[in-house]
Amino acid sequence: MPRTCGRKAGHNGEERHMAGGESRGTVSERKQRVRRERLGRCAPLFDGRPQVEISNVKLLPDEAIQLATAFGYRYLRTRGHKAVRYRIFVPDPNPVARQEALAPGTPVEVVAQHPAFQGLSARAARNHAEMIRGERNLLKVIPVLVVMVFGIVVMAVQAVRSDAAVLLAPIVFFILLVTALLLMLRKGLCTQRELEERATRLSGPS
Repeated sequence: MPRTCGRKAGHNGEERHMAGGESRGTVSERKQRVRRERLGRCAPLFDGRPQVEISNVKLLPDEAIQLATAFGYRYLRTRGHKAVRYRIFVPDPNPVARQEALAPGTPVEVVAQHPAFQGLSARAARNHAEMIRGERNLLKVIPVLVVMVFGIVVMAVQAVRSDAAVLLAPIVFFILLVTALLLMLRKGLCTQRELEERATRLSGPS
């Protein structure tokens, strides 16, 4: 009797292990299916019209860039607020872009095989870098940073002169906020530089 229970326990453990593997496979397949559905809803927009707008609610930024590049479009500008942004694409006048572009109505399965989705497209990397550059609004960020740094200095002076420990909390908060903004700017610059280098590498010798 105990030996039988041991076999059942081992068998149940194997079933749980197999079920876990199937579950992980199912989650991965579900993500791929959802991604294909998102691309499938937006792909018909690239039918030759002079301008296409795709919000970050419909597609992630890199997906929008990849899809636009695959159909021969390039990034133009971004409008909207930070929560909901609309990225605007227009037909790329580059003859090479038109030659590599997929025809309107191409199935999503074929679209997903385009070099833009495989990290092998210089135009996709260049489009992505241009989008990062276009969305980096230094005219707004830099004045905000200057005001916050000035506020930190003023509060620090007041805290020293009046021995007001209550100012330590807002000082620390604004220091962390300034640090986060600087790190965000640095990350954007690094990503843009990496994309530009990839575009140059994929383009080959001129």
